This record gives sequence, C-alpha cells and structure tokens, in this order.
Amino acid sequence: MWNGKRGALEIFDSILGSLSESQLKKTHVTYKANLDSRLTSKYLRVLLQLGMIAKSADEASYYVITQKGRNFLEQYRGLMKNIDLRI
Repeated sequence: MWNGKRGALEIFDSILGSLSESQLKKTHVTYKANLDSRLTSKYLRVLLQLGMIAKSADEASYYVITQKGRNFLEQYRGLMKNIDLRI
C-alpha cells in the first residue's frame, strides 16, 4: 500500500466514516480522522458546502452525515475495493 500523504478523497472517507458511526463534535472528528484542527475545519467546511454532512438539528456543535455523504462513502469504498494500489 502507498504510504504518502492522504489526498482529499481519503480525508473525506475518514471524516464520513467517522460520522457514519455517530454524530460527533469537531474535536472528535479531528481525533478519529487523524487530522489537525486546521485541516478538520477546512474539510468540514467543504463537506458542508457539498451537502455530505450537516450540523445536527438537536445540537449545532455536532456534525452528522447526510444521505448524500453515505452514498459517496459507499461508492468511494466500492471503487477503492476494486483498485489494486500495489503499483
């Protein structure tokens, strides 16, 4: 497996995967996705704009995955499963 820096899609996968388990605060997303606070803020903002995540209706400090985010996660993981990364 390739051990370089993660790209945006891998980071999307990490964040969306974490949120698929439960709604999380930014701090918990940061730890589960193994990011620093600055990058977490950047990617949460992008995912919000893309409609893949949303702020929780119950508690605004929590993030939740949307159906669009679940669809992306399923398709991305299916694609990665079919790609041989031992190039």
